[in-house]
Amino acid sequence: MKFLDQSTRLFMFAAGLAIAMPAQAAGWLLASPDPRVAPGQAFSVIVVGLPGGAPPPERLDAQIELPDNGPRIAVELVAAAPAEAGQRRYVGQWPPEVIGVATLALRDAPSARMLVDAAAASRTPVATAQAAAVDPMAPMARQSASSAPAQPSALGFHEPMYFLVGGHDPRSARFQFSFRYRLFDDQGVVAESFPVARGLYFGFTQTSLWDLASDSKPFRDSSFRPSLFYRWMLSDPDDGGWVALSGGYEHESNGKSGVDSRSIDTLFLRAEARYYFDDGRTYFGVAPKLWTYLDKEDNPDIASYRGYGELGLRLGRDDGLMLTTLLRRGTDDKNGAQIDLSYPLRESVFSGVGAFLHLQYFTGYGETLIDYRASRSSQFRVGFSLVR
Repeated sequence: MKFLDQSTRLFMFAAGLAIAMPAQAAGWLLASPDPRVAPGQAFSVIVVGLPGGAPPPERLDAQIELPDNGPRIAVELVAAAPAEAGQRRYVGQWPPEVIGVATLALRDAPSARMLVDAAAASRTPVATAQAAAVDPMAPMARQSASSAPAQPSALGFHEPMYFLVGGHDPRSARFQFSFRYRLFDDQGVVAESFPVARGLYFGFTQTSLWDLASDSKPFRDSSFRPSLFYRWMLSDPDDGGWVALSGGYEHESNGKSGVDSRSIDTLFLRAEARYYFDDGRTYFGVAPKLWTYLDKEDNPDIASYRGYGELGLRLGRDDGLMLTTLLRRGTDDKNGAQIDLSYPLRESVFSGVGAFLHLQYFTGYGETLIDYRASRSSQFRVGFSLVR
C-alpha cells in the first residue's frame, strides 16, 4: 500500500481512535498506522485490549458501515500474529465495491470503531505476503437488516443531486442539490436527556432552471425548499427491506418579489419503503408524500395543479441501472410526471451516491414554481448525477 503523508495518517488515526474511545468499556480498541485500504484487497488492523483482559481470539466478526444509513457489509478478521502486550494484528478482505470513507466496527464490541479510507491504490508486497500467510477468510456478505443499525452521520444526502441539459422552448439546464443535517447526535447532552430528539433533521433542496438559449442566459427560476422534520427508521428482518417515515414543516419559494413571487408553506408526511429481491441488491421502492397547505397566498390556486400529494417509485440496484418516477395530480386533473434513468460510471454502494450518467424526462404541470400553471410536454435532458 502506498502510505499517506504523515499529517494525513495522523489525522485519520486520530479520527478513528476518537470514534473508538467508548470501546474501552467493552474491552477493545481498533487502531491502524495507515487507515487506507484498496478495494478488493487485504487490509490490516490492530485490536488493543485493556491491561489484564482476555486476549483477542483467533477470529473476529466485524462490519463495514456505510454513510447515511447505507448497507452494512459483514467481514471476518483473522489473526495474523500472536497476541503481544495486549495487542493483536488482524487481516481482513475489503469488499471491492466499497469505495470512499466508511466505518469499520467489531460486531461483539460495536463501539470499537475506526474510520477507513477505501481508495484504489496498489498494495505493497509485504502486505500481500502477510495476507497470504493466514487462513482463508469467510466470504463477505450483506448483513441482515435485523442487525443493529449503523450510527447515522450528521450531514447526509436528502434528495437527488444532478446537472442536466436539454429540453426545448427554451433549451435549458436543470440542476438540483440537496442535503439534510441531523441536529442532535446520540452522544450529545440534548439527545441523552431527550432521546426523541435524535430523529430531528434540517433539510434543504434547491432546484434551478437555467435558460441556455436566450441572451445573457438568465436563470428562468429557482426553487428553495428548507424544511424541519422528524424521521423514524424501521427495518424488516425477514427480507432485508426497510421502512422510514418522515414528517414536518417545509417552505418553498422562488425568492422573487411582485407578480413573480411564488411561495407555499406546508406540513407533510412521507413514507419510504424498499423491498429487496432474491439477489439481495435489486429492490423496488415506493415513497408516497402527503401535505396540507399552511400558506399559499402568492399562488392561491396551486392545489389545482400540484394537489395534496405525490408518489415516488424506484426500481433497480444501487450499483447498477436505476429507474425512478415521480407522479403528481392536481385537484383539477392537472398532472405532472418525471422519469429518471441513471447508470453508475464507477463502482460504489454508498446508498446511490457516486457518479452516474443520467437521463430525465418531464411532462405536465409544475416543472418550475413560477410556471406551475404552464404545461410542458416531452422535456428530455441528459447529464450527470451525484446522488439519485
